[in-house]
Amino acid sequence: MTINKIPEFPRFSEIHCDFYTEIHDVLLKEQPEISEHSLGFIYGYRRSLKLSICKLNNNLILKGFYDGHNLIVSPIGREKIPQTVALCAKYIKENLKTGRIGAIPKAAAMELKSHGFNPLPDRDDFDYIYSVKELINLTGDKFHAKKNLVNGFIKRYSFEFKPLDSVLIPECLQLHQKWCDLKACTQDPSSNAEDLMVVELLNNFSHWKLFGGAILIDGKVQAFTILEELNCTTAVGHVEKANTEYRGIYQAINQFAAKKLLSKYEFVNREQDVGEPGLRKAKLSYNPVGFAEKYYIEIL
Repeated sequence: MTINKIPEFPRFSEIHCDFYTEIHDVLLKEQPEISEHSLGFIYGYRRSLKLSICKLNNNLILKGFYDGHNLIVSPIGREKIPQTVALCAKYIKENLKTGRIGAIPKAAAMELKSHGFNPLPDRDDFDYIYSVKELINLTGDKFHAKKNLVNGFIKRYSFEFKPLDSVLIPECLQLHQKWCDLKACTQDPSSNAEDLMVVELLNNFSHWKLFGGAILIDGKVQAFTILEELNCTTAVGHVEKANTEYRGIYQAINQFAAKKLLSKYEFVNREQDVGEPGLRKAKLSYNPVGFAEKYYIEIL
């Protein structure tokens, strides 16, 4: 039987497309700062993280499984957060035995701390926040290498940048499959989860409030990006894939997207590095202006 409305806690449901409007309305009211509080995360990872959903105190609660432990994502919303988290902690103890309440934004973590909780920082999960203006202009010594790569790409290749639409989606899926084959997605849990997320977002791109762009070289998609509005000043970048046979293409898709798609925003959240050294180095090399810090509470 299809459920048309998100059930009330403690009854959880799989995340259906019918829930889109309810989820979108809560996110719009919250104006979130972290990448987990987004349509791209909720729908993109619903299968790989085995996410289910319910409502509690007018907040949305996501339950899933990640990195070997039961997980409840911090409440999506701003209503009665300490009381909501207390009920989630009780649910974990009584029904799951152990687990974690994760992706808790810093402001909520400080509020929870004042109510006797012990939230701990999760550096691997901090989202990187960048100035859109800086990503467009690439000015100064700190962006010198990036700008050279973008300029080299522009001189070297015959290309065009197009907004992502249904016509380009099949080619994006082909490019992503090529990336996945190189990464041996099915053999690596992290890459497999990312693979499922990218396919989910591409297949439903026109149905959800996503936007993006693609670089075409000789008429074929060789890079693409998928983004979403996170709040009125910030977008979040969920996906960025490129064919690295073209030198500077990642730097180019980043700069082109900032210029053509993100100029109405002050910041872009480019998500976390999950503790992967190479990814951390790459994200730091773009000189973030800050982090969306996140915390977790271990329930033992």
